[in-house]
Amino acid sequence: MIKKKYLRNLLPVALVACAYSQPSVAVLDFAANGLPAYEVETLVERLRSELPNTGAVRLVDRKMLENILQEQGLQQSGCTTAECSAEIGELLGAEYMISGSIGKLGDSFTVDMKMVSVTTGAAEKAKNLTFDGTTGGLLIEMQILAWEIVDLKPPQALILKRTGAEGGEKITVAIMDFDPRGISQLEAQTLTDRFATEVDATGKAILVDRRQMMEVMEEQGYDEAGCTSEECAAEVGALLGVGFMINGAIGKLGDTYTIDAKMFEVATGAAAKTKNATYNGPVDGLITEIEILAWEMMGLKPPRTLLQKRKGTITQQNAPAPKTPLAAAVRSALIPGWGQLYTSNALGNDPLAR
Repeated sequence: MIKKKYLRNLLPVALVACAYSQPSVAVLDFAANGLPAYEVETLVERLRSELPNTGAVRLVDRKMLENILQEQGLQQSGCTTAECSAEIGELLGAEYMISGSIGKLGDSFTVDMKMVSVTTGAAEKAKNLTFDGTTGGLLIEMQILAWEIVDLKPPQALILKRTGAEGGEKITVAIMDFDPRGISQLEAQTLTDRFATEVDATGKAILVDRRQMMEVMEEQGYDEAGCTSEECAAEVGALLGVGFMINGAIGKLGDTYTIDAKMFEVATGAAAKTKNATYNGPVDGLITEIEILAWEMMGLKPPRTLLQKRKGTITQQNAPAPKTPLAAAVRSALIPGWGQLYTSNALGNDPLAR
């Protein structure tokens, strides 16, 4: 009994000692060459978040790093030399500092980084990369670099993501707040946030951080509440560098709620997918419906656990298929007059055309 109690008391101490046996590392913001600063910040943040997953290093808190730099009158992106990195690392009590740059030349991205020993000021490890692909793919490369900079082999799961073997390349998406119609702006924003969270949960999309989107809109003099047109959303999407934008509206008519969502390609402005639903039921059930809609917008079947939470009644509709001359000709060949009826205004009453 005494031995067991002794071991229980010793275990937390052993775990703490193990954690502090790892070398401490601080990551400076990388210099941006030909890329917006916010994109580089996002990429470096992905590197920071992956480093602790390696189990090889202990990451110095970003806030502590910013406080030290502020006290020294420096900016992270301005501390690019090994001497500056070592000096800041010494003030932080870190053993290593990681700094670098991310650039874009034509359609290629370049990443250069080095890990400097605070004690000696020498570069212990350097990595560089030239990458041809999307920013979504570059995020995965930053995760892989996090393992390689500490001399470890990246996990197989990351390698699969790089090759696309895990299930296809992800798309980059930004989601505008859905337009409120008959509900408050706060309610619409809450539902939009839940929609965005669930889109991310599908694993099929890389979402642009809402804060970054708001910064871009402010720089362009846009108010999100006033940016409801597809033209405005497409312009914001182009500035963000995403492939797709999603916008929509949530309304209330009596006891009935309506949800209309549209995903369109930024480059062409063409609608990639539209989804709309009419819902009757308790308000909390509307949250479940917006989550289900997120999976369907990504072309995926919602999880069974999510469908089991469904309340009330729901009617989902997709945009009707366009009428084509070929379809009319085929109908006329089968039944004389059917093609003419198909192209007429009476099509809605034609049960065979559905």
